[in-house]
Amino acid sequence: MTKNGYGSMVVLSLEKYAELTDDIELKLDEADKQADSTVSRYTHNEVFSRVKERINDGR
Repeated sequence: MTKNGYGSMVVLSLEKYAELTDDIELKLDEADKQADSTVSRYTHNEVFSRVKERINDGR
């Protein structure tokens, strides 16, 4: 749906929404389990630097 010519809203079935979000929920659950099992922690800058490196390396 649009408002004043710009995208404003998206309508999805519950099934399609679940398809889009289930993998993210699974990955977040895995991250929580890993965080509970280790004392290693990373700063915001460390995390985003690694992400940027991977993007720039084409991974």
